[in-house]
Amino acid sequence: MSSVIKRSLVAPWLLALLAGCTGGADSPNESKVKPSSSDTAGGYGDILVDGRPVTGSKPSGNKKIPYQRTYTDGALYASVTGYRSLAFGAAGLESIYEDTLTHRKGDDVETTIDPEVQKAAFEALGERRGAAVALNAGTGALLAVVSTPSYDPAAFSGYSPKDQEAWRKAGDDKNEPMFNRALREATAPGETFDVVIAATALDHGLYDTVDEPTHGGSGECANATIREALARSCDEYFAKLATELGEEKLRETAEEFGFGDDELKVPNRVAESRYGSYRNGDITVTPLQLARVTAALANRGLLRGPHLVAEDEEGPVTQSVPAATAGLLLPAVREKKEWAPTGASDGTPSSWSLTYAQTERGDTVALVVRVATSNAATAARVTAAMAEALS
Repeated sequence: MSSVIKRSLVAPWLLALLAGCTGGADSPNESKVKPSSSDTAGGYGDILVDGRPVTGSKPSGNKKIPYQRTYTDGALYASVTGYRSLAFGAAGLESIYEDTLTHRKGDDVETTIDPEVQKAAFEALGERRGAAVALNAGTGALLAVVSTPSYDPAAFSGYSPKDQEAWRKAGDDKNEPMFNRALREATAPGETFDVVIAATALDHGLYDTVDEPTHGGSGECANATIREALARSCDEYFAKLATELGEEKLRETAEEFGFGDDELKVPNRVAESRYGSYRNGDITVTPLQLARVTAALANRGLLRGPHLVAEDEEGPVTQSVPAATAGLLLPAVREKKEWAPTGASDGTPSSWSLTYAQTERGDTVALVVRVATSNAATAARVTAAMAEALS
């Protein structure tokens, strides 16, 4: 059972007491809220997507806790909203913004999600185990955060026997629908880490351009350039580069891209992406972290703090790699269409896709997808659907 749902049953009277408490350490301040759009007088504030509520309130029939949370397209947005239950507490934005949504006067929380991109990724993934992230390279706004298979938080928002059965069913599901794979699942990056190796090589002067021939290799990878090696999935080429660079330089660049950050929040907490050792294959990455790497290259090497809530735009900005390095590498990454699947410790393969698309305003958006399959084209079809939704 996922750690997300290992909670004790919370009695309704206890939640009524909690409703009078202030928010926790992750709660936003009052300047980051909007007047409620809820049409239920005295009900909860709402979580908004593109200005429209994807949550609501209805009478609960309980005098101590008069309102119960409702959800519109609950499964589509569960990885964004989290859940609020009279019996099982809250998670995700529902928990982080508890003070804003329920404790004070029911204000709204506006997300950065683009509903068309979110829906395109969700439908393209279907019931496969996977995740998708769309990240605006220039602003750090998350336009899509999708994790599948998903769950409907409305199924257990009350405290009836039916709600308890829905909770138990979700917890017992071997596919862990309540586990946010986009933010919390860190797995082997496979050949997507070649981007970090290439950036390190350019940054440390092993090669001056992505079109400089190398020496060695065989077949179509013989004397390949960085551009060609990326396009042709030349594993031996990047293994050789990694050996020449050494662990220290690779770790330094990986950490500049955000690896090793165990305190990242969007404001939902994000699992740490680790650089342990290239030689030992001790590297893990979340879909969000890979989106950050991809976005930084499109933003002249600037790494912006990703955010899921509109009022959190003023996030940290760091220089991951020099603008010159990002400029050299970006075209080669853009040209790569398919990424070879990678294995995992549990034997489950992963198909990755990372690419770019443009919004109608001309903003560059990094698109990253991971699917539990050995079919490399599967993830690429999801990013293609997201790109089409953006255009």
